[in-house]
Amino acid sequence: MTQPDPFAPPSGAAPHETTPATPPATAPAAPPQPRFGAYAPPGYTPPSAGAPAVPAGWASPEPAPAAPTGLATAAVALAVAWCAIQVVLLAASFQAVAPYEAALAAGGSLLEVSTPYDELGNLLLPLQVAAFVVACLWLQQCRRAAVVLSPTVRQVRGPVWVWLGWAVPVVSLWFPFQVVRDVRAAVVGGRTPGRLGWWWACWLVGLWASNQAAFSSLGLASRDPETIPVFEGLATVAVVAGGLLWVGLVREITGGLRARLAPVA
Repeated sequence: MTQPDPFAPPSGAAPHETTPATPPATAPAAPPQPRFGAYAPPGYTPPSAGAPAVPAGWASPEPAPAAPTGLATAAVALAVAWCAIQVVLLAASFQAVAPYEAALAAGGSLLEVSTPYDELGNLLLPLQVAAFVVACLWLQQCRRAAVVLSPTVRQVRGPVWVWLGWAVPVVSLWFPFQVVRDVRAAVVGGRTPGRLGWWWACWLVGLWASNQAAFSSLGLASRDPETIPVFEGLATVAVVAGGLLWVGLVREITGGLRARLAPVA
């Protein structure tokens, strides 16, 4: 019996020719779907393969902002230092009463008197400036992220008021509160908590009491020096209570940003 030649061409084919294999039919690859939820802005281009994961709940093709954890840590540390110096300042204010009264009795000026209370006041001022700068930098970055993450949540005040709101007379009584309130609403959501109002009330009371104590210690008010510890006591209660509430707000907002900006698993 003759064995078939394994190298012979198929029946009907010319020698040394092979029938090309027909590639299997495949469906066209579907284009990548946007990973931005239901919202896709006009002109949006789907991310290419291998692109970094998009944060959960992302609603914009803009680069994902980073949670300002470093600034948050610095803001908390400066707030704690402010509270600590304020407590020591209260204790030193009692010892400053006698030298102030002696200077007034001798017909001198309180500006010529130097006490530990005055030295602590000079130390507190640059600390307050540093706390202001760091807190505004932190709040500025939080506001940027809040606008991108929750574009439907209205920010009543523009970004410039993150800085100017604390310094411009009259509007400084409520603009900073509105900025913090709206940023928290966009990041954390839910109703405005009562502690937010208490924080702002403590800030206003502490600021007023500290200014009154400073005016008296500089001889700019016609008050007895014995009133200085009274104002410092009120300022200390307000600063410490407001500082604790502020630390809680910083941690809450920063934690909310970290949770929402976490990469998709």
